[in-house]
Amino acid sequence: MIVCVYALITPSRLPRRLTGIAGEPLRAVLIDGIVAIVGQVRRRPAASARNLRRFASVVESIAGSAPAILPARFGSTFTDVAELMLVVRSRRASLRERLRAVRGRTQMTIRLICESESGDASCASQSQVTPRARVRLEHKATQGTQYLRERMEMLRTVDQIPELAPVRTSVRRLVRDERVERRGSIATVHHLIPRAAVGRYGVAVARATAENGLRLTVSGPWAPYAFAEN
Repeated sequence: MIVCVYALITPSRLPRRLTGIAGEPLRAVLIDGIVAIVGQVRRRPAASARNLRRFASVVESIAGSAPAILPARFGSTFTDVAELMLVVRSRRASLRERLRAVRGRTQMTIRLICESESGDASCASQSQVTPRARVRLEHKATQGTQYLRERMEMLRTVDQIPELAPVRTSVRRLVRDERVERRGSIATVHHLIPRAAVGRYGVAVARATAENGLRLTVSGPWAPYAFAEN
């Protein structure tokens, strides 16, 4: 049996009978003031559509009860609790800092279809603002150096997406942190906002998109995956 990690949280009361991907009971492991939510499984879970959806559902259940949560990367496993404790303790300062940053906050995600480099694609279309949009399961990132190079290439375009300016301006008073990426013609912006501000955020984004004829979708609130930096 190995230990599968779902999230790190601040000490909180969790939902009863919380189970993981394989139906295993989850438990809380307290490590120097940081709580790891874990389950014991026979093998590392496969990255199937079913498991990814189940993992996201478990994380959102935990997020509904925890004031601060850092979702683990899917498939994060350790040989035993002792190894997990060693890793968490080695990073406890940065983990505590991230938990403070996300406390009482949630993630909203905007995806915008931008003009192509040739200029023949238009951003003008109807926009869609939806609560809890379905999780996208596509993930083509590779490991190691290639993955890091791809991330750097995407993040290099943060200030090169003028189409996002009206939306970012409309919600800047609500946003506590931001992550922006771009893959081809698709720009994605993740905003960390107070949980109580979700309604105001949605209204502001809808107004900005209507006034500027943007083509985008908004989903959330989500657990702060983009801000876990795990």
